[in-house]
Amino acid sequence: MPNPWAGSKLYAKLGNIFTRPLWSILPAPRGFGIITTVGRRSGKPRRQSVRAIRHDDVVYVVAMMGKKAAWLKNIRANPRVTMRLGKETLNGTAREITGSSERQQAMDTYTATLVVADYFDYVSYHWGLATREKIVRAHQRWFEEGIPVIVQLEPS
Repeated sequence: MPNPWAGSKLYAKLGNIFTRPLWSILPAPRGFGIITTVGRRSGKPRRQSVRAIRHDDVVYVVAMMGKKAAWLKNIRANPRVTMRLGKETLNGTAREITGSSERQQAMDTYTATLVVADYFDYVSYHWGLATREKIVRAHQRWFEEGIPVIVQLEPS
């Protein structure tokens, strides 16, 4: 049975309320992190918990709420971001993925990478038994229905 609130703005806010402070103190689990953008109107730092899949010097994230995601609107106004992944805080430049080959590479990496925390994440979204196949299908759906973003990390 799917969680009727999953994918709503309220659900995203609640998830952020719980995970962002925790992951600011403790390292986020592998496959997740905090993206910090600059508020497009306020100019202040805005932090959002995200599923973040790192591959070499890039990080793939998906705005699951599509164009309604505030952090995506902020990136469109100012692409400079920081990513907190585990114990590291990295600077980068974010942009939407547009090219078909780049999009395929991102989808393959985003959906094929499963971490332990994905099983808990799946249960909170779908209120059911999490299996590898179900999680991959959910990630594919999130990728296809959301807006994929790539963060090009700067060398440390």
